[in-house]
Amino acid sequence: MNSGNRQTPSLELWLQDVQSYLFKVMNAPMKQAGFEFRKSSFSFQRKNKKNQDIVSIIFLSQFPVSYRIGFQLEIWNAQIKEIKKSFMGEIIHKDSDLCSIILFTKDFTSKDPETKTMKDFLIYNYRDLFITGDWIVQTMQDELIPICDTLDSIENMEHFFELNPKWSLDSHSGGNICTDLIVSKLNFQRDVHTRFQQLMQGLQQKIEDRLISPESRQLLMLCYDAIK
Repeated sequence: MNSGNRQTPSLELWLQDVQSYLFKVMNAPMKQAGFEFRKSSFSFQRKNKKNQDIVSIIFLSQFPVSYRIGFQLEIWNAQIKEIKKSFMGEIIHKDSDLCSIILFTKDFTSKDPETKTMKDFLIYNYRDLFITGDWIVQTMQDELIPICDTLDSIENMEHFFELNPKWSLDSHSGGNICTDLIVSKLNFQRDVHTRFQQLMQGLQQKIEDRLISPESRQLLMLCYDAIK
């Protein structure tokens, strides 16, 4: 699907063809999981009381050479959003900074060794489109929707973070790391001060390894000061 040895091929399809096919293959499984399609943003959204899950398909046209396709998952919890507003209100760059969990195409596993580290998918022709569509649908059914179901409440988030103590750090997202800390405060199962030290230590290593921006350290400190 993506090879550095490709000679520039001729593009066989239009962007609306790509969008039409992805909607066709994604709509039924997403609808079955309770998501509704929003055509204006090409996203699938569902509400759970005051909480919300949003899956956005991202299109980048490089016409007439290729299209790049990816997706973004946002899990919104109302309580966490309000806490993040208290210390992030003046520094957020976009609305998604206030969501509880954010993940991208690259955060989901691929069985194809050629694509497992890709941030998105390159589409040149219908074959690429069919392979990409199959991968996205399978990933949403096997991984993305289960994650939404698993992280649908503070209590379930707490259980998830307890079982997966390195998950937020391995996501390389300052926002996800702050959510890990906030959940420990809201649910009272893990000591928030101990968790802060654990996250700060892990974050420092990620910064030294150049896997995450140093700004995430300041963000975590702001978060801790707001909830301790």
